[in-house]
Amino acid sequence: MFCAVLVGVLCGVSACTGASGGDGPTAAGGAASTAAAEHAFPESFKKLILRTAKADGTAPAGDRFTVIEYDGGYDPELIWQAEKTGDLCVASEIVTAGRCKTEKQIAEKRLPGVDLFGDSGLFNRQEDPWWAVRVMASGETIDHLSCQGKNFPVRQVYSISLAGAQRIIYTAAIPRNLQGEYRVAVQRDGQSDEERLDLGLEKGYVVQC
Repeated sequence: MFCAVLVGVLCGVSACTGASGGDGPTAAGGAASTAAAEHAFPESFKKLILRTAKADGTAPAGDRFTVIEYDGGYDPELIWQAEKTGDLCVASEIVTAGRCKTEKQIAEKRLPGVDLFGDSGLFNRQEDPWWAVRVMASGETIDHLSCQGKNFPVRQVYSISLAGAQRIIYTAAIPRNLQGEYRVAVQRDGQSDEERLDLGLEKGYVVQC
């Protein structure tokens, strides 16, 4: 579970969306998309997140972050590896203190395997509520998620070698009313396979996928 510290922020700034990119370990997108993503996350909040991370002892190496984005309109976030601890941390305009997973927690994940890397929250998409989620693949890659015969795309946003394996973070959006144990189409050693991932984020909404 993430260790979360919430910092209240009065924000009147709305983040745009763009292609994934940014600084740090490998992220999706090239130079042009990196530039677009840099403008998607306000500098004022980056500075606030950096100050908070330094105070918490989770400052990123070189003060550099990677911008991660979601298909469907959810606001971008920042992800980084803490220079001192090796933790992987995520922050946003609303939650400016990094929610971090320790290297020990990540090392305990099934290998190869997929795990939820935290939900970001609900947002409206096509007038219906959807969950924005982060998924981590360890030692394999994800093609898509599916539930009840419906496929949901994933966006690769961050990749890092950590705790003996390549860890790849994806973002995805799932309908609020379609929560449960999702099927995850993966590629492992050049072969297609399937994993199961519990995306029952709320009580009362769990369906059979």
